[in-house]
Amino acid sequence: MGVTAFITSEAFDVGRYMGRFQDGEDASTGTIVMHHGKVKRPGKVVGNFSRVLLEPVLPDPEKRMQETGQKFLDQHGLNQVFIVHRVGEVHARDDVLFVAVSGVTRDIAFAGCADIVDAIKEEKILRLVEVP
Repeated sequence: MGVTAFITSEAFDVGRYMGRFQDGEDASTGTIVMHHGKVKRPGKVVGNFSRVLLEPVLPDPEKRMQETGQKFLDQHGLNQVFIVHRVGEVHARDDVLFVAVSGVTRDIAFAGCADIVDAIKEEKILRLVEVP
């Protein structure tokens, strides 16, 4: 099943992404865990920001997200990993990160999803800039 990872400047359709993810599943999956990240207020640095810029830190952020997904797929024995991250200008309440993982058991799936989200949130692949 493997890893799918990409960035987009377009608004998300979480249902469509979840459908794509589920199309890749097989009978070995016991649990699917999903993270749906949104831009929230107040901001971390600028409480009442006007907008947020999501900018690549590395020249090829998709490759790095793919590698991150593969690392935790292997480490946790996940069945499948699906990662989508927005780039460009976003606003409060916009969808910015979608991660779905599957595993034979829920402990594997929850731990794998948490590790992937934590790795992405370190801002070594993409950084978040709050604009006043």
